[in-house]
Amino acid sequence: MRILKLTANALIAALFLAGCDKLSAFNQLQAGDYQPTFTDLAYGDAPRHKLDLYLPNDGSAPAPLIVWFYGGSWDAGNKAQYVFVAKRFTEMGYAVAIPDYRLVPGVHFPKFIEDCARAVAFMRDFGEQNPSKIKVGPMILAGHSAGAYNAVQLVADPDYLRAVKMNASDIAGIIGLSGPYDFYPYDVKATQNAFGDTPAVKSQPVEMDLTHMPPLLLITGTRDHTVYPRNSRNLAKLAPDTKLVEIPEAGHAGTLIALGFYLTTNDDVLEPVKSFLRVHLPTASDKPLVAQDKAS
Repeated sequence: MRILKLTANALIAALFLAGCDKLSAFNQLQAGDYQPTFTDLAYGDAPRHKLDLYLPNDGSAPAPLIVWFYGGSWDAGNKAQYVFVAKRFTEMGYAVAIPDYRLVPGVHFPKFIEDCARAVAFMRDFGEQNPSKIKVGPMILAGHSAGAYNAVQLVADPDYLRAVKMNASDIAGIIGLSGPYDFYPYDVKATQNAFGDTPAVKSQPVEMDLTHMPPLLLITGTRDHTVYPRNSRNLAKLAPDTKLVEIPEAGHAGTLIALGFYLTTNDDVLEPVKSFLRVHLPTASDKPLVAQDKAS
């Protein structure tokens, strides 16, 4: 059974990495006809300054908020391809916002980070205006690959949140799946196109003063040859409150497709995510953790 599951994961991961059409097919398989509660909420003036918001089916209590940033080397991706991520988290009892953001070559660093910060601020305001739907207070940021970088960097450099009248205390935690956090010099086309001649002290989370960072959950695959595991390992050494999880034999897409519901579900990813959320952003149905749970 384990061999069958590994083979299925490998096949789907290969399809996933083959291009956006395959990602859309994977998303359709996992999410079916699941739809956002609010579509194309505008958080800015640009065509890609829009986000979709998903609320749990059980609306009896305000739902804590997760903002998800997708990857795609900062030059590809759209929010409609990640419905399966929203479905996974809404079934846990969370509200999920998935913003689009401007992409290379239309913009370059730091514009896509600024977009993500604006989306976060928009959701802060939306929650305050709709307290019966979204729990007012700190939120979780999460993402995969370039999206994980966006989530970490917009908090690591406090200027981004400061520009939208927020600070690190507004973020309850960050979940980064297979993220690049230590990739200077820019030695691949994607980073060269996105970051140009930006100095490392401006672009690399590992170069920042991280003493203000909220709790981090960093998950990486040991066989990730796209964003090497050292990115997560190096950030984990520097950020003050970090849990690092390495998934044996998982590749770059493996940490993301683990959030799916069929064939690719991987509890090695899901369980640390659930535990992190339960500690740092519990839902109304979560039971308080006992001392033994906290210690583990």
